[in-house]
Amino acid sequence: MLVVLLGGAYYDVREHRIPNWWTLGAAVCGLCLAVLRASEGAAVMAAGGYLFRLTAAAVILFPLFLTRMVGAGDIKMIAVMVACLGVPAGLGAISRGCFLGAVLALVKLLAQRNLYQRLIYLFVYFRRMFQTKEIVPYYRADRDGYGLVIPFALCLCAGYVWYLLRFLF
Repeated sequence: MLVVLLGGAYYDVREHRIPNWWTLGAAVCGLCLAVLRASEGAAVMAAGGYLFRLTAAAVILFPLFLTRMVGAGDIKMIAVMVACLGVPAGLGAISRGCFLGAVLALVKLLAQRNLYQRLIYLFVYFRRMFQTKEIVPYYRADRDGYGLVIPFALCLCAGYVWYLLRFLF
């Protein structure tokens, strides 16, 4: 899992996206591991559970992609994490990654001195969405640039390491 997250973080930092071949490869490797780790006769159940967790996580997070608040690659990485680690461990690692992402975003907003401006933009965005009942992208690279983009896969990777460290202490 760490190799998958490190690779995803590398692409996210470098290219502001995670290639589909990387997330697909991660998902296939996770499925193979789930089947190989299953006890004799339970391979089909293990594969089914893995695919269910993978799909459920992607479907639950899909609205965040529709509004462009989170990238598709980030959602696929989260789905792979939940599928490979299981729901409790996956949520533990992901919640730590989200916390780190929030801290990173706050630091970035304070350093660029535009926290107030972005909070107003968020408020106006939600107000417009509820009034018009139309889902429009919150973020567009052509309009907003990459100045405020957080490499969320890096945060997920750090959250996973943080989750693992709890076993050492």
